[in-house]
Amino acid sequence: MARKTKEEAAATRESILMAALDLFTEKGYSSTTLVNIAKRIGMTRGAVYWHFENKEALLAALIDHVHELKEEAVHSQVSNIQTIEDLRTACVVYAQMVENDPVVHKFEFFMMYQMEWSEELLEKTKRNMHELRENPLNVFREHFNQPEIIARIKLGIDVDHLVLTLASFWIGACKICLGCHFPDSEFSKEDGVVTGTGISFVKTVERGFDLIMSGVLKEESGNE
Repeated sequence: MARKTKEEAAATRESILMAALDLFTEKGYSSTTLVNIAKRIGMTRGAVYWHFENKEALLAALIDHVHELKEEAVHSQVSNIQTIEDLRTACVVYAQMVENDPVVHKFEFFMMYQMEWSEELLEKTKRNMHELRENPLNVFREHFNQPEIIARIKLGIDVDHLVLTLASFWIGACKICLGCHFPDSEFSKEDGVVTGTGISFVKTVERGFDLIMSGVLKEESGNE
């Protein structure tokens, strides 16, 4: 059998990840096996094991893959985050991916509402993710070391708490917008906050980011 090229191996790996995502959302994580995933895309179990040693490793790779998709979208808009405006744009692009990209949307809904976490699986996933990439919260925190961002934050603001607040807002807003629909909501429909299918995650992120940052940024004159 001819050896696969790097591109073919990457394409096969992605097809396995997408089949896994489909089956996780259809059957549940605990009820899906690597054999199920192999059958879904017409592969042998051995071929799937060649890419992933177990289901936990596959889950971590799926998380990493979707994160990569979001990062690529951000980098297409902001190559290097240096200002508050860059940071805001990055958050909005992430939100656009969750709202509009079918793969990212399905993945986020699965993680928020369908994933069957146990303490043991969570710890395994953390260890596996540590081998794949740096903690996203740490990466987000590093953006606040940029001189142009530091210069605009009021003295005395605990940046670590600010980062945690923004991250907590993101997770909460994502869960609300993915899982809740308010057709008779008191939120304004005129400016697109509420759409025909629910609350706009993009608009929620835009407004939430501005609201949080308005409390920690210096006034335009530079005076607190």
